[in-house]
Amino acid sequence: MGSLGIVPDMSERRFRICPICEAACNLEVKLEGEHIIATTGDAADTFSGGHVCPKGLALPELHDDPARIRAPLVKRGGAHVAVSWDEAYAAIAAGLGGVRERHGNAALAVYMGNPTVHNFGLTLGFSEVVKALSPGQFYSAGSIDQLPKNLASMLMFGNGNAVPVPDIERTDCLVVIGANPIVSNGSLWVVPGFRRKLAALKARGGQMVVVDPRRSETAGVADLHLAVRPGTDAWLLAGLCARLIERGRRPELPARGIELLTDALATVRSAETRCGLSAGTIDALADRLMAARRPAVYGRVGTTLTRFGTLTSFLIECVNVLTGSLDRAGGALFPEQAYVAPPRRRVAQTFGRFTSRVRGYPEVMGELPVAGLAEEIETEGTGQIRGLVTIAGNPAVSTPDSDGMARALGQLEFMVSADIYLNETTRHADVILPGTSPFNDSHYDQFLGSMGYRNNARYSPPVLPLRDRPDEWRMMLGMAVAIREGRPGAPEELDAFEDEVVVAAIARHVGGDGVLRGRDPHEIFQAIGPACGMERLLDLGVRAGPWGDGFGSREGITLEDMATSPHGIDQGPLRPRLAEVVFNEDGEINLGPDAIIQDIERLRQEGTSDGLLLIGRRNIQTNNSWLHNLPALGAGPRRAILEMHVAAANARGIADGEEVCVASGAAEVRATVRLHAEGDPDTVVLPHGFSELSDASQPEQRRGPNSNRLAPADHIDGLSGTAALNAIPVEVTRLG
Repeated sequence: MGSLGIVPDMSERRFRICPICEAACNLEVKLEGEHIIATTGDAADTFSGGHVCPKGLALPELHDDPARIRAPLVKRGGAHVAVSWDEAYAAIAAGLGGVRERHGNAALAVYMGNPTVHNFGLTLGFSEVVKALSPGQFYSAGSIDQLPKNLASMLMFGNGNAVPVPDIERTDCLVVIGANPIVSNGSLWVVPGFRRKLAALKARGGQMVVVDPRRSETAGVADLHLAVRPGTDAWLLAGLCARLIERGRRPELPARGIELLTDALATVRSAETRCGLSAGTIDALADRLMAARRPAVYGRVGTTLTRFGTLTSFLIECVNVLTGSLDRAGGALFPEQAYVAPPRRRVAQTFGRFTSRVRGYPEVMGELPVAGLAEEIETEGTGQIRGLVTIAGNPAVSTPDSDGMARALGQLEFMVSADIYLNETTRHADVILPGTSPFNDSHYDQFLGSMGYRNNARYSPPVLPLRDRPDEWRMMLGMAVAIREGRPGAPEELDAFEDEVVVAAIARHVGGDGVLRGRDPHEIFQAIGPACGMERLLDLGVRAGPWGDGFGSREGITLEDMATSPHGIDQGPLRPRLAEVVFNEDGEINLGPDAIIQDIERLRQEGTSDGLLLIGRRNIQTNNSWLHNLPALGAGPRRAILEMHVAAANARGIADGEEVCVASGAAEVRATVRLHAEGDPDTVVLPHGFSELSDASQPEQRRGPNSNRLAPADHIDGLSGTAALNAIPVEVTRLG
């Protein structure tokens, strides 16, 4: 049965939002019965407009991949063997229960991988697993990705989820820092078909400036490329903010702390050229922003995965504030989405409520930095992690000092993974629960829904029916019940558990300030569209959302409306709504929080690194470590190669195409060099997500050096603890 109680249509065409990356393109799926023939871009989609990349085109190969795990696996005698679902749940209950009994709840931890946020059912179900575990420590891919951006928003707006994005359809000056949207089509900014939107921006007289050490694909089509030294964006942004203030710019929005920020910036004003740009170049960039009518500044992992990731993210929004761009059409706006989560008390969020046991790393939004996870497993004492649950994550490849992480995973007493592949991480697991094919899932982008370049309501029912196994929402509920009860749950117990979750969500909506305030919970429970599944929670959130029908109290949409609108329901351009997202008690933006003022002082005291600095890069045919098994994405030349400037190579006697050793304070790897003559000469570039430990059956072009092996575990952002996977000091030498 389909997720809304409808048998999926087996006609030749269906539509499905791609779940692989943040572009969220809608796909047209061609079928013969239940066989996927091909996927193409949906030209009629109101949001993605037909855009598609190689990853979306390769999804049929993922669906049919014989290496994909299709049954629960339990490790017996050192080998993984297929078992029934009840056997797997029983093993989870015994294994995690045993760790809890021997060492207490603090010995259990969970890690949530990146694909979880692209799966609504997995996200909701995972939260129930976390509640059942009551773990002492929670980790996610956020601390090797965007957590500094969340913390910067928390410090400025009191709301870690308030992430503004450029209003690309109306801006006339887009400044992109440490991002490559030509390849990514947005990150923390859902903007499929970025190249077309950039062409439209230029056609109306606009311009784009790219700040990046590398001459990226996006820098190559920019009106101006500024090649900064890796990891020094905070210096550039501090200089920009200081100049804007000196030239009389002040916040036009309700804000406090500008005097504190001004005084702190004055201490670093004379040293901004540490970024590798001249004072005149920084002056010219400030002039360009001030001359634009609708500028917008945007930064991504090149700015967040550095030793000053939170400060850099904060200063980006300070530039938007000082140019009058924040919360203004054509500037940086806060998108909306159809779904709203059950409301919680609106209070200013905090961080650092607790710290990690070994290094004292701070908590941010309830989680600890994954840079400290290996030490928490290996270091003896009260609270040592002995049991771990990983959901759709591969920390043995994706975390800093990944060699140390792989070693630590092998020391756990018990480990559970939910995944579609046997990989570098899951090979350590005692139990593996198999994920589903994207074509068997329904899809709604909860996490990314509030980051679109335009407001839109989109939902995809399953393309194909799911047979002989639970979907991922139900799979998570089964794990939660097994942990909670110490045994597998019967189907009727899972049904009752799901009802409990739905009733609790309704109660929070009814008790909140939204459209359902004071309504009869039983009436709402009976009126929810689908009879079962995570779609009940989705229908509840949509109908309580900004465009929902309020369960009959107003005109609006329901989940059924979204399900029967396969090309999306356009909700118009982004609108100013700052008052809705600022959670500070006084309703004002805070431009001078103590943590930021102190970090500017840290910036002043810390010098810049000499020598070669390693950064990462994205490739449109890869996605972390997840898709290397697909033939279509492995075709063509090798991608795991080291980009190096010809001047740096000549100084070391290195020729194009040679094999070299890349060494850091953490490890060394071998790589093939490709020389170029553009960008910062002391920057070397290696893509992330590859691994020398990949299955030997994979073609050579899909294997390669894992750049995260080179990242020291203590090379972190000083505020959030996020791994600084960029600007890693390295040495590059000829082999032999």
